[in-house]
Amino acid sequence: MDKEAFFCVFCKSGNETAVETFLKECGYTVISSLSERNIVKNGKTIKENRHIIPGYVFFSNNGEPTWDKIMECKYILYPLKYSDNTKQLREHDMKFVQWLKRHNGGIKISKAIQIGTKIKIIEGPLKEYEGNIIKVNKRQKCVAVKINTEGIINTIWLSYEYIKEK
Repeated sequence: MDKEAFFCVFCKSGNETAVETFLKECGYTVISSLSERNIVKNGKTIKENRHIIPGYVFFSNNGEPTWDKIMECKYILYPLKYSDNTKQLREHDMKFVQWLKRHNGGIKISKAIQIGTKIKIIEGPLKEYEGNIIKVNKRQKCVAVKINTEGIINTIWLSYEYIKEK
């Protein structure tokens, strides 16, 4: 039997759940990438799960998947691949997806400290990562964080409860 390998497809944003369902029906193991966010609706703040990286869906398989079958899904635009045309995630990308898998694909609201332009997550499952805040949405109480990695996955949106400037 082949070793478990991780892959990622890029799909039309907003259709991630449909792609996840399709991949599950094809027999692949989907690794969710949801983040708990504080969202303001009708003047009230509610918690809602949103995809961390809109348009990206991660999955695993024992060996190379059947790409022709996967590409039958009308929402999938293309599989992600590296410059050498390999599609199996490696190095930092694979570590990120394995981290998601360890945390059941969900990220709770994190607490962070801002150090100049750098951010260090000090609580929650993301405390293993550091990065830079590149955008702040005060109305939605969330930040775009560029994670210090050299892989495909490098920017995620996170809600915040506490950011302290130093």
